[in-house]
Amino acid sequence: GPLDINAAKKDSSAPPLSALPTAHNIDRLYEVEYPEGIRSPKTELNQNAKEGKFRYDRDFLLQFMAVCKEKPPNLSSRDIFGLEPVD
Repeated sequence: GPLDINAAKKDSSAPPLSALPTAHNIDRLYEVEYPEGIRSPKTELNQNAKEGKFRYDRDFLLQFMAVCKEKPPNLSSRDIFGLEPVD
């Protein structure tokens, strides 16, 4: 079914539940159903993409900036790329 990001948008005094433990790899980008109001990634970026290897445009990723604040533990630190955190 469609991704549900509504729960993450709600204000709450309790710490948010992590979605990372239940996250899964996307094998076929065209099969993902996005909720109303969420644009899918630009198809032209992924016309010849290998299964499970996708490119996402900036505007697509910025839609999730307010709700996706956790960093997976295996993600490289930004400092190795010379990037500074923006808060």
